Amino acid sequence: MKHPTRWIVASAAATGLVVTTVPIQSAVSAPDSDCPEAVPANDITTGMVVDGLTVTRGTTPDTFAGEVLGTLEDGIAPGLDMIMVQLSGSEITGPAGNVDKGVWAGMSGSPVYTADGRLLGAVAYGLSTAPSDVAGLTPAYEMRQLLTSGAGNSLQADAKVAIPRSVAARLVDDGVMTSSEARAGFQRLPMPFSVSGVSSRRLQKLTDRFDIKRRLVVGSATSATAPAVDIIPGGNLVASLSYGDVTVAGTGTATAVCDSEVLAFGHPMLWSGDSTLAMHGANALFIQGDTVFGSFKVANPAAPVGIIDGDRLAGIHGLVGTLPDATDVTSHVASTSGRSRDGQTVITVPSRTPDISAFHLLGNADRVLDKIGAGTARVRWTVEGTRENGSLWEYSRVNRYASDFDITIESIFESYEQLSRILNNRFQDVRITDVNYRATYGPTFHALSIRKFEVRVDGRWITIHGHRPAIRVHAGSDLPVRATLASSDGSGTPRTIRLSVRIPASAGGNAGTLYLQGGGPAQAAPSSFNQLLSNLANAPRNDELSAILRAGPGTGAPRVDGEVVSDVVAGSRHVHLQIR
Repeated sequence: MKHPTRWIVASAAATGLVVTTVPIQSAVSAPDSDCPEAVPANDITTGMVVDGLTVTRGTTPDTFAGEVLGTLEDGIAPGLDMIMVQLSGSEITGPAGNVDKGVWAGMSGSPVYTADGRLLGAVAYGLSTAPSDVAGLTPAYEMRQLLTSGAGNSLQADAKVAIPRSVAARLVDDGVMTSSEARAGFQRLPMPFSVSGVSSRRLQKLTDRFDIKRRLVVGSATSATAPAVDIIPGGNLVASLSYGDVTVAGTGTATAVCDSEVLAFGHPMLWSGDSTLAMHGANALFIQGDTVFGSFKVANPAAPVGIIDGDRLAGIHGLVGTLPDATDVTSHVASTSGRSRDGQTVITVPSRTPDISAFHLLGNADRVLDKIGAGTARVRWTVEGTRENGSLWEYSRVNRYASDFDITIESIFESYEQLSRILNNRFQDVRITDVNYRATYGPTFHALSIRKFEVRVDGRWITIHGHRPAIRVHAGSDLPVRATLASSDGSGTPRTIRLSVRIPASAGGNAGTLYLQGGGPAQAAPSSFNQLLSNLANAPRNDELSAILRAGPGTGAPRVDGEVVSDVVAGSRHVHLQIR
């Protein structure tokens, strides 16, 4: 395969004649679908002229030029070298040869070829200081090992690569890079996950709450019914954890297409080894310049066309035509104002089902309620899956929520925690196949508060105020409790609820504490997966007033009595007990 010819263009300028090379955009041709020959390590020499393919807009690759600066032995990992190149064109450099956008996030995987059409490697690393026209390539002979088996290189490597002093000194003297760039070394081209369906304000809060370490940015959504874009060498390639309402994805470039096999990125996505990411083409919109964190590609993913089944140090390996097994997340969200919306997200990485499902509910709820603020919610979720032996399991849970600050985000965390417990249960490996939400949101905060708290001791009711001294009660007796509940907005008539808590005979001589609150403590630890599902379905609800006795050591689980009321019970009261 021969690459496009480059014309030498001369233009007059006030300071003299400026000479630059300009790629002919319309003449670009991609390699054939059969795998290009990889350049052996012994054939790579300093000064070798190269060119490559990448996409800045749309789906058609344009070309860039370059020159090999040298090879860093063991630069990526022990036994895995890095090829250093200086690139130009394709918005990396401007018309006068100065650095424009530099090597950007999203170029990962861009194939680089020698003059005779052999594949030298894939752009995968850039200088830590941005922007720069110097890139690090993952050698093609290493990426070729990912084919067929998908086993690849299992070595460990740091995200940053130091430049040896002798090499750095030469490159600085030659004007290829500055001293500060040489000291900073190379780093993997950043691949922030783009997340559709939630706002940037939400992403920061979710990142903190779910302890997500990777940078998240707002991106575009795609679905299984969207038009597909072919995967071609130098073309856009998106690897996604989910798609639909919530598309969580990383955008890079395809390096080689070998029949139905695809090599891309030149570095890992999640570094999971075996993988179930979905593979998509994409339509690039533009390259966003950023002199602080580095420029990056903005693209719309297309429909899934295959699976990423290998996620390795030297790159990712995909198969066109085979889609990964998935978890379907659906939702019907309505508001008391009459708005409603149905949503759907497909998750292909099982371990991310809890947080992406929560993202899905939040995005749909925000769209329907159309505000961030106080309110109420009633959410029901039904979860289905399979056991180790292939048999089916299912459970449903319903709960109410109220928040005077942010109701939609308040309503997502319980289902997240329950799905996490299912996937991390100690009884058997299970799979979640379907998650369905049905939710109704109201725009006004409304809850019940505990107006009065009383306990009956020795035949008389004692009203609990503030931090009063411990009340003496008898072991082996029933302790009556009375609560007066009033609406938070003052509407309606206060309601009195009577409960009773058994004080265990074994608690004599101990101190204890009686709590009055909405909801209750977690149920006893399950002894089987079936019991876990039952515990999750029947856990105390936020609209259930509970009286909870926690006695001293050796008295067993907390004693609880409760009653479901009409609304969420906000706040709590407690009193200390001396058990005789």
